[in-house]
Amino acid sequence: MALRPGGARLADFVRAVRMARTELAGALRLRTEELRGLQQQRLDTLVRHAVARSPFYRRLYQGLDTRSPDIVSLPTVTKAQLMANFDDWVTDRRLRLADLERHLDQLTGDQLYLGRYRAMASSGSTGHRGVFVYSRADWRVNLANFARINEELLDVHPRLPPRLRAASVAATSPLHISARTGLTTSVGVNRVLRLDARRPLPELAAALGTFQPESLLGFPSVLALLADEQREGRLELRPTKVVTFSEVRTPEMEQAIRTAWGVEPFNWYGITEGGVLASDCSHHQGMHLFEDLFLVENVDDQGRGVPDGVVGHKLLVTNLFNLTQPLIRYEISDMVALESSPCPCGRRLRRVTSIEGRNDDILRLPAARGGEVAIHPFTLRSPFAHLPELRQYKVVNELDGLRVLIVTRPVADRQQVARRVHHSMTTALADAGACPRALHVEVVEALAREEGHGAKFKLIESRVGARSA
Repeated sequence: MALRPGGARLADFVRAVRMARTELAGALRLRTEELRGLQQQRLDTLVRHAVARSPFYRRLYQGLDTRSPDIVSLPTVTKAQLMANFDDWVTDRRLRLADLERHLDQLTGDQLYLGRYRAMASSGSTGHRGVFVYSRADWRVNLANFARINEELLDVHPRLPPRLRAASVAATSPLHISARTGLTTSVGVNRVLRLDARRPLPELAAALGTFQPESLLGFPSVLALLADEQREGRLELRPTKVVTFSEVRTPEMEQAIRTAWGVEPFNWYGITEGGVLASDCSHHQGMHLFEDLFLVENVDDQGRGVPDGVVGHKLLVTNLFNLTQPLIRYEISDMVALESSPCPCGRRLRRVTSIEGRNDDILRLPAARGGEVAIHPFTLRSPFAHLPELRQYKVVNELDGLRVLIVTRPVADRQQVARRVHHSMTTALADAGACPRALHVEVVEALAREEGHGAKFKLIESRVGARSA
């Protein structure tokens, strides 16, 4: 007899927790050589499965030795390339993009496609929307990793009544992987409040104040605003754990959270294509990559590996557990720095020590000496680091120049802050060799989040057309 949806969710959750405590439990403490062996074993299985079941990969790997391949011998793939070949990419011939798009259009909760697949979509903020599918077996691994993170790294465990109170302020659409993970773990173990990050700040503060979460999770941009509400006396929370995800977390956001609630916030690095890729531990010295489930290469713009401590141009990610949609050397535009030395916690997993945004956040601006100059996101963010009167900002590249939108604190002199932003930004751009056509600073009451189901907040946006680095 088939299980009802709620029963299937509970069964998958129980199996995932068991997997987290057995199959996945020891992987975070493996020695480096053991971890590399496990990665190769899982890569071999993935490649064999892809060649046998995916016409796209069979063509792509034609002529290559795929028995036990060196990862660097395999070609890279992009979201645009995979989506253009979607029906040949997936390993179940019943999965068709047109049918999945109709399913996504009607999705309201945790409904399964064909009774066995969870489908989600990336927000398309890089210019290409992606549709990603997990079988129930694939998804259980994602849930097991989520359970492992909470228990091993955050020291958060299911408990008897009173149940843990956890609140999330992020995306609530089931198309978004963080919301979908939340839906499928809603089996009554914890009391959970889920709030849409796009709701007005006073409404969010009121709901959280009533609920009083012990664990507070969400987009760093909105948690930083809520931290301001706390410091200014309009909110009173006492969370023991704070976790941010899905957006670049600037040092200013991190400090706001730390000051308001007296806790060191955790950070998760997640992707629609695989769930949580990395998380920090209680030492907060970088986010541990879950290398038993993902193989991650940090490369420059020519695809060459970069050393520890150097910010790469993009990542090549191989998801070692999703057999429905093989992702092998899949290009992600995030610019990060990695560290291989052991963490003080003793784990030998590499750590993400810096996330500088996406390579499509790099703006090409007129250069002072003619031509163009590439301006890194860090250069654009640095002028705001020492302006305590500033609450939020956004840099927009338009045809007629740069527009900087700022939200100030209520007691700040708006025009004075605007002048300081203009001066700091002008200096930073000049130091980087840029001479934009114009620089406008505009004080606004609030800044909107992205349209669509992702609900993220983008610090840097270009409206000039295609961006390249």
